[in-house]
Amino acid sequence: MLDYKKVELAFINDAPIKIELKTRLAISAGDLFDMFEDPHGWAWASIKSVVWETPQPFGEGTTRSVDIDGQGKVQERFFLYEHGEHMAFRFEQGEMKAVSALVEDYAVKSTGVNTCELTWTIGMELRGVLKILTPILRGVMTKQFSGMLDKLTESVNKPSV
Repeated sequence: MLDYKKVELAFINDAPIKIELKTRLAISAGDLFDMFEDPHGWAWASIKSVVWETPQPFGEGTTRSVDIDGQGKVQERFFLYEHGEHMAFRFEQGEMKAVSALVEDYAVKSTGVNTCELTWTIGMELRGVLKILTPILRGVMTKQFSGMLDKLTESVNKPSV
């Protein structure tokens, strides 16, 4: 297992790669967070499994392990967790060799009884020689994360039969 830099939430503002994505979802903010808490609710993000290592209620200091398809396992530590509103975490340790630091921030704003807006911000720094490729990989990763968010939006917003 690799150790990742112990960055704080503010890292996201100055990260060498910063990706900010937004979408409107046909789900309540609370139900969206219920989905985030479901170990099986992350297929849209190419995550094979999620194991929460901290019991509920989740909050600052909560940890979980995720198995990312094609990337291996990563342990995450949450900076904050406000159900239905906001969660953010960093990578602590893992098998993802290309990354030296990563923070994800999920800010959710309720826009109606069964609708919300999600702002997903990712900040990362690449490891070693890959740092040289940051300008190129920024675009590649933006496209990759955008595709994931499209999958979430499609799965949540598809009309019920």
